[in-house]
Formats: sequence, structure tokens, C-alpha cells
Amino acid sequence: MAQPTLATQDPGRWIHDLPISLGEYREMLLANLIMIGEIPAPAFDEKARIEFVKQRFTECGLQKVSSGSAGNGLAVLPGRSEGRSILITAHTDTPFPDTVAHTLTVSSDRVTGPGVADNSLGLAALTTLPTIIEGLGLEFTHDLVFMADTRSLGKGNLEGLRSFLTRADIPILAGLSIEGVQLGRLDYISLATLGGEIECIAKTWNGIDGQDTIAALNQIITRLRNIPMPGEPLTRLILGSISGGTSYKTPANSATLRFQLRGESDAVVDGIAEEILTICEEMASNLDIDVDFDVIARTRAGGLSPGHPLVQNALSVQQSLGIGTIAPAHSSAASVFLEEGLPSLTVGVSLGENRGGVREYVEIEPTLKGLAQVIGILRAIDGGCCGED
Repeated sequence: MAQPTLATQDPGRWIHDLPISLGEYREMLLANLIMIGEIPAPAFDEKARIEFVKQRFTECGLQKVSSGSAGNGLAVLPGRSEGRSILITAHTDTPFPDTVAHTLTVSSDRVTGPGVADNSLGLAALTTLPTIIEGLGLEFTHDLVFMADTRSLGKGNLEGLRSFLTRADIPILAGLSIEGVQLGRLDYISLATLGGEIECIAKTWNGIDGQDTIAALNQIITRLRNIPMPGEPLTRLILGSISGGTSYKTPANSATLRFQLRGESDAVVDGIAEEILTICEEMASNLDIDVDFDVIARTRAGGLSPGHPLVQNALSVQQSLGIGTIAPAHSSAASVFLEEGLPSLTVGVSLGENRGGVREYVEIEPTLKGLAQVIGILRAIDGGCCGED
């Protein structure tokens, strides 16, 4: 009598037992993580990492391995029938420049290094998935489109994903974005966000008697902090980074602030952005310096309802695996899918800490549940939870 395969067992039981079956792929996932993570990939300079991912796609036997106009890494696993495709993405870029040493260290329970959580592990999962799908003997009705997208972070403003979705000549059914952390996130909505950059520039340079652009920027920051932020709809101003000057003994010729406005209402965020522009214009006039205000990234509020079948199926997958779902649930990628009217989710593969620092790490043990979760959600989409063709 033939033994039941993973693919023919009860769906709930199948998902519950899947991490055990993925044990043999753990070393492959870690190898891909190390090789990917040690290739620097700041936004707009991801070519070397993309070429590695494309090589892996080719070795896995995927079809149509290519790059789009934005330099993404793309490949297709054909389904059983023609129709709409499921897009699986992981962003390629990290916040770290190539001047930072990209050396990862592996211990018994974690992998540590810059960008390992955001998003080398997500990209390693994307690169390992085709081999797992083949090894488990899984077949899908719809084509699976694997994409390592570029120019996601900062001034990239999700350009790689946006470029693909606006120019794709294949119909997309739904999207699933993979992040390294945190396991348990289930992001199905997008907040209204505006990434801004304010630069104060001296009009003249007179040595120690020159215009103090850092002091000017400090006055602007004080004005920004005095802008009332609504509690309903919830809105926040996040001061992310400041920079300026080249020496401790001369006034800085320029100084720059980068920040993000984040809220539940596009109208409120747009209104506060207008206030910031007015403040910059007033300070430029009052202090007789140049003040430039640029919007470097923007996402719109929206997304799926908690009761959407995709959300409910993903919750069921996480519960079957014993994964605790994390709230709140929002991602910037959801905004791009929303612009095209497509349902999407973002999930994390493992747990980790120190995100954005050189001591960033991810835990190894939870990764098999993270991979099982991705496969379970893909099967739910393929099974029709996002509608029919």
C-alpha cells in the first residue's frame, strides 16, 4: 500500500509536519545566506548580488531567467496551466554601503552581520525555494514568478517592484513578499508614509565666521517637533538621521536631516508635508541660507481587510505551524501592489535583533517554520483564495 506523500495529506496536518521535511534544506539555506550576505548591495548598486541570484535560479532549472529595466533578478517556475501568475519577491538591497565589511559569522544558533535580517535572509529563502518545491514534488496550477527586486530602500522608493508591476506583460494573481524578520509578521496593509530630506546650505563660506548650517538645521528640527501630530488618525514624525560638516573647528558648509512622516491618512501626511515646506521657506528667508526640501519616498495608505480570504488563509497557516501572529500589520510593499489593485502579503522567515546595525543577527532554528509558512501561503493562493482566473 502506497504511503501518503506530504502533498496528499490533510492540509492542516501537512503544514504542521512540513518543517520536519525541510530539515535537509537547512544547510542549503544557510549557504545561500552566507554567499548572498557577503555581497554588498546598497540601493542602486545591487548588480553583483542580482547576478548571483540569477545564477542560482538557472542552476535550479527555472525558466526565463532575466532582468527587467530596473535590474531585478527574475525567473519563472511554470504551472500546470496558462493563466495568472503568483509573484514572490524579496528585496535585494540593504542599508549598508560597500565600505562596510560584509562578513557574516555563524554560531550554533544565529547568523550575524550587516544586512543579514534586512534582507539577506529573505533573499536566501527566495533563492532556496525552487529547490525545495522540486524536492517535495509540489506542483502549482499557476506560474510562480520569483523576483529579487532592486532599489527598494530609501531613495529607491520600491522602484524595482513598482517598475515590474507597471510594465509586466503577464497577469499577476497576487504577491508574496519575503523579509528576513520577524517570523510572525503578516503585513497586509500599507501606511501613508513620506520620506523627506532637508538640506541647509551656506550661501557663502567665510571660514570660522561662516554661516552655521548645523545651527540652522537645529532650528528647523525644533520647528518640526512643534508640529502637532494627530492621535486620530495616528500620525508620527520620525527623525532618522542627521549629517553635516567635515571638521570640528569650522562651521559646517551644509547639514542634512532625513526623516519619515508615517500615518493612517494620506491627506494628513500631505498636509503636514505642506507645513514642513512652509517652515523650510521661512527659515531660508530668516537665516539667509539655502534650504532644500525633497520628498525621497512615498507610499499610500490602504490594503486588504482582516477578513480577506488571503489574510485568513495565511493566519490559518501560521496557526498550524504554531507561529504567533504579530500586530500591527503594515508594509511599504503592500502600497505598490495596492496601486495595481493586487492582493499581497509580507511575511518574515525568522527572528532576529539589532536590525540596521552591524551586529544584526537572525536565529537559525525558526527558519524552517518560516519557509514552511511561505510554501503554505503559496499553496493557499494557488488553491484559489485570491479568486479565480
